Amino acid sequence: MATANATKHTPYRFVIETLLFLTYAVFGLSWIAITPLIGELQAEFDITSAQLGMLNTMVSVAKVVAPLLTGLLAVRIGLKKTILLGSLCICFAAIAPFASDFNLFLASRFIFGVGGAVVVTLLGPMVMQWFPKGEMPLVNAFNNVAVNTGISITLFTTVPLAAALGWRNALLVYAGLSVALMIAWAVLGRDHVAEPLAAGEKSPATVRYADVWKMKETWIIAISFAGPLALYLAFNTWLPRYYMEAFGMSKATASQFTGLFNLVGIPTAIIAGILTKQLGLRRPFIIGAGVVMGFAAFGMFLTPNPLFITIAAIFLGASMFTYVSPLFTTPMELKGMTPQHVSLMMGTVFSCAYLFSSLSPVLVGLMRDATGSFVPAFAVWAVFSWVLALGGLLLPETGPRGQRPENQAPAVEESGRPEELSAR
Repeated sequence: MATANATKHTPYRFVIETLLFLTYAVFGLSWIAITPLIGELQAEFDITSAQLGMLNTMVSVAKVVAPLLTGLLAVRIGLKKTILLGSLCICFAAIAPFASDFNLFLASRFIFGVGGAVVVTLLGPMVMQWFPKGEMPLVNAFNNVAVNTGISITLFTTVPLAAALGWRNALLVYAGLSVALMIAWAVLGRDHVAEPLAAGEKSPATVRYADVWKMKETWIIAISFAGPLALYLAFNTWLPRYYMEAFGMSKATASQFTGLFNLVGIPTAIIAGILTKQLGLRRPFIIGAGVVMGFAAFGMFLTPNPLFITIAAIFLGASMFTYVSPLFTTPMELKGMTPQHVSLMMGTVFSCAYLFSSLSPVLVGLMRDATGSFVPAFAVWAVFSWVLALGGLLLPETGPRGQRPENQAPAVEESGRPEELSAR
């Protein structure tokens, strides 16, 4: 393993990580940039609130199918080329500002969403190729908040940028950054070539989707993730519009309150990742975050008091990102799990969670059109977010402090061999 380990310790791994982080962060810029611009888009294309919800839903729909196909493509053409293809799809965001009708705008959003799904699916495998085992938890923590970094920035910058340049040019600026990063990845991106198998060494057994579909933990994690994700997409899409309509806030102020819970989540996710490792427990973080999330969500829309909304946003952001590291570490620690099992389980989890949660912005729009208020729909997703706490209660404690030695997962070699990746 000398070659693989030496490659993993080269400083070039930080170039790779910088490109990965920035690519997905800038994806976040364009993804949620339409939220503060909903009024302009509705006036420009003369569409209903439900149709507006489709703009973010199309991105989520792309994330239902793309993760299942991305792994197969990576095996055939390699990680670098597959991520480059994903980056190219992200650049379709540059078409949206020139769209003369809503259907073209919507189509560009779908291809853009496919690109984001490709990139996020391969963040983990690429990190496994380049980073030693001891560095992976922190690197993964940073990658987990890459898109949220972009979302936080765009909710604070899009309104003034659109005021200065116009909404079409504001979207074009963000798309231009994606084009620049695609070029950078084409020039600087690399695949890590691991040392070949030793003589007589066999490849790991092939794992099928059926193997992980039989595990109850797969579906518990999928539902647990779907609740917060549906709430997250609904709030990021519609909260600014609600604040302007119900509380008379300015567009900039409304966007900043939404951006606050995204911003709080960035340090929270990293701290939670460190604490999860240090304390050796998983379930308390999942259950605690699930309980707090629902109450904080109600606090975001039941009062016009800015101080109360600020406090609720801080608790919502903390709860929405505290659970991520322990929830997605749990599959890796289940007895008998291999990297192949985890990859297929996560593909299933992401596909199922996005299949369900992609409906949330549209349903909010439909209920808003039917009732004249956002409150009923927000309440539905706030209540549903409590499934995270229920999932935490149903999952086994897989942390080293909470399980018997005989139930611990076997140690996994950190070689990152190509044949391990091929099962993904």
